[in-house]
Amino acid sequence: MNEDEFRQRLREWIERNSKDVPKGKILFETVEFDNYDLLREWQRKLYNAGYLGITWPKEYGGQGLDPIYEVIAYEEFIRAGLPYGRSLGSIGLMVAAPAILKHGNEDQKRKYLPRILKAEDIWCQGFSEPQAGSDLASIKTRAEEKGEYFVVNGQKIWSSYAHLANYMILLARTGEDRYNGLTMLIVDMKQEGIKVSPIHQMTGKSDFNTVYFNNVKVPKENVIGKIGDGWKVAMTVLNHERFTLGITMLFTSKIALERLKDISGLEELRDDLEGLEAFYRRLLVKLRKGEDVDVEGAILKLVSSELLQKIYEIAVSNYDLETIMKEKWYLGMLASRGRTIAGGTSEILRNLIGERVLKLPK
Repeated sequence: MNEDEFRQRLREWIERNSKDVPKGKILFETVEFDNYDLLREWQRKLYNAGYLGITWPKEYGGQGLDPIYEVIAYEEFIRAGLPYGRSLGSIGLMVAAPAILKHGNEDQKRKYLPRILKAEDIWCQGFSEPQAGSDLASIKTRAEEKGEYFVVNGQKIWSSYAHLANYMILLARTGEDRYNGLTMLIVDMKQEGIKVSPIHQMTGKSDFNTVYFNNVKVPKENVIGKIGDGWKVAMTVLNHERFTLGITMLFTSKIALERLKDISGLEELRDDLEGLEAFYRRLLVKLRKGEDVDVEGAILKLVSSELLQKIYEIAVSNYDLETIMKEKWYLGMLASRGRTIAGGTSEILRNLIGERVLKLPK
């Protein structure tokens, strides 16, 4: 099946199945909806139709297709305003799975990946800490070796869906070296010693959490990769996360800008969007050649997140209060600010681009 046939078949499937999709407020990336049972059902429906795990090997429940087909799926679901990737199973699909696929052992792949696709397990992410967000290598949560186990003590913050999760992908310190002293672990969230405290957001939601670890035992078989390779695994996760975040915000920006047709003076934003789309098409060429997206994902995420924020700021600055409230533009503006933080702040991404693309000094 070629790309055009895949896109047409997907559009027809969406047309047939969108009536039963969880409906909610289209804010900034996808449909926000609090009925988690329905979100699980929707993810399983996507999986059964062959629209999840598109690039994953077939032996782990995937379709074994070229990455371009996954990009097409993102485009079409976002265009239709339907949950895809950024829903209840997003951490499993976007964070845990890429790490396990590239660095995990065979037992981990067979145990976790099919259950991630089917939404049988929900995952959360344990990266940021109160004193180590943008400077991720400064984390202090420690995993101390005790025979066949690690004993974990510390604190993580901004962990989406931790209050629902079965597992966490946890970056912990196992040595003193800034980068080589980090290890990536799979943590069972239902065991003793873990406390999850929800964070109330200004949007009114509480998807984020603080997670506390008090002498939590993690078997050594739950190490992803090797002890001391945590930074390498984290970079795999962040590159994938930034690229997929960039895709969602690019197409959400396009949709949001179309909704501003009655506001004048948007020529500069339209030019920005056109330039971003041209850059995105260059990335598609790389994918078609079988090449990985590296720092380009950071560029896509940086530019698309700031564009999205500008669009919502213009909306709330130009519409009357009744329109802002009725169309939920204010929620989009509040939530869009988080997009310039998640996956790496704009400041950190500019440093990354400066050092790795422009070869500037640290």
